[in-house]
Amino acid sequence: MMFGVTVQKAVDLVGTGDTIQDAVTEALDRARLSLEGISSFEVQRISGVVEGSATAYQVELRVWFTLLERMHG
Repeated sequence: MMFGVTVQKAVDLVGTGDTIQDAVTEALDRARLSLEGISSFEVQRISGVVEGSATAYQVELRVWFTLLERMHG
């Protein structure tokens, strides 16, 4: 009998945007370009930059994803 084993890995990412939500979305959208099996994320830090009347948010995320199993033959 074979039991499926799931292995999760986490990576830290940084996203930027006009709002906190935009910054999170930007980081996750970019992660989806190269990672499969994203299962969850956690905001580690929120910071921002002010230039005159403009504000930009920077969000550091930890993103978890499932490592894909490869069949060996």
